[in-house]
Amino acid sequence: MEIEISDKTYKRLSELAQGFDTPDVVLNRLIDSVAKIPERKPAISFNPSNEADFKAALLDTRRAEVCITYIDKPKIFSVWNADKFKGSSNLKANLWSGFLRGWKDKGISNISLTILDTDTDTDTDGTVLEIGHALGLSYEDAKIVQPRAHREDENNYLICFDNEELSIIDKIQHKVNNDLNVYLPYLMLNL
Repeated sequence: MEIEISDKTYKRLSELAQGFDTPDVVLNRLIDSVAKIPERKPAISFNPSNEADFKAALLDTRRAEVCITYIDKPKIFSVWNADKFKGSSNLKANLWSGFLRGWKDKGISNISLTILDTDTDTDTDGTVLEIGHALGLSYEDAKIVQPRAHREDENNYLICFDNEELSIIDKIQHKVNNDLNVYLPYLMLNL
């Protein structure tokens, strides 16, 4: 297929070339930027930061908080229940075939994983974790503000906070009303 462009357009296109880029490479980079498709693989970070230490801790606790950051939508928190993960398992291969599968189409720019202590399995901490993630908060932030859910009606939960730390409440990805409460659809929580 051939596409004709003016000399002026070709000159503008050549000014965007990097190194030995062909016009096709430059056009694809422009299309990707407009379509908000990431050019690079997502950055992966661990807490603890050393990959071997993270893997050892994951084998011990079997749970990690996963935060996926997107180019064009809010970040999402979830829990990795790594019950089937083994000492011989390849950590990054698990991430690429799981959470990061289709990263380019999904617009994933970053993933960070934090080991969850075994105390998150208790009812109170587990609820704080689940509500925090539904609000778009990390577990560490949720532990500070201590969200509580009250079933308002058959469709909604009213979320209030024991500690109204505004710097954290400002991170919430849902509408916070004047009383610093949030309404969540009941389908977002499994309480």
